[in-house]
Amino acid sequence: MDDIKIFTLTSENYSEIVQVNNTELPDLATIRNYEEKGSHDTDLYNIAAITSEGHYVGYGRYVSGTWDPILKPGHAEIAVNVDKDWRNKGIGSSILKEIENLALKYNAIVLQTNIEDYKNECFKWYKNNGFEIYSHTFESQLDLTQFETTQYESIFSELETLGIRFTTLADFSQEDASSNRFWDLWWELVKDVPGMEDKPRPENDRMISLSRDFDKNGFILATQGDEWVALSMIVKENNDSYYNSMTGVIREYRGKGLALALKVKAIEFAKNNKAKYIRTHNDSKNTPMLAINKKLGYKSKSGFYNLIKRIH
Repeated sequence: MDDIKIFTLTSENYSEIVQVNNTELPDLATIRNYEEKGSHDTDLYNIAAITSEGHYVGYGRYVSGTWDPILKPGHAEIAVNVDKDWRNKGIGSSILKEIENLALKYNAIVLQTNIEDYKNECFKWYKNNGFEIYSHTFESQLDLTQFETTQYESIFSELETLGIRFTTLADFSQEDASSNRFWDLWWELVKDVPGMEDKPRPENDRMISLSRDFDKNGFILATQGDEWVALSMIVKENNDSYYNSMTGVIREYRGKGLALALKVKAIEFAKNNKAKYIRTHNDSKNTPMLAINKKLGYKSKSGFYNLIKRIH
């Protein structure tokens, strides 16, 4: 570690500090994006490990405040990443020490991070440094080139006999009343998702701002009369991929096939926009939604361990 120094990295000093870039670690554009994502009450620090020759060999991030809209008070989101050729030299531990000092400064009581569940070496490092598994989230992917929505027509016929109709947020006025109504329903549903039970509710204005550029035709609603009873959100990631971020049904309407129908509607939306596949994530405890995904043909991919470390 004699030839390694730890720096606080910003978009302004990046080019001065980093003489040799590292493709595995966040570059200048990524650091700038992190800074732009924050607001006036976000505590964000990017940390770099730099050799005496200016080689960028390690990275850490500490962030708390209004970053993740459902980040619990007293929790900080962190990351530690060291170039594979520079591991086992104490660099990661030095970065984590800087992060823990920041946590003490800002009165954080829990550090949280996530790692791909196949990265055994990385998991072992976090475990050795006091982190434990909080939850396990799976990724699933659906190949849209092999999917036919016509096989699910009977489900929609059955729901129509119950008075269920399907629409989108784009069909409503984009004034605050409709947007607030949508995010009120979203919160009612998201509270029932495993792992979300004790999360703080984000302000509607924050969610409206974060979703401002999303196509509201992908904010799909199931209605009965004037009541909104279920929703599914699907957003564009790139020209080939869409992400199904949330599907939920209010409790008294569950067991009628609504979640399956909404997911089919989301698939139709992605196919109509020429997407090739859809990604989604589910907590390992969310067995009903995992079963629906399997029925639709989603294939399991690698997931994430959500890790925490209590520091007080």
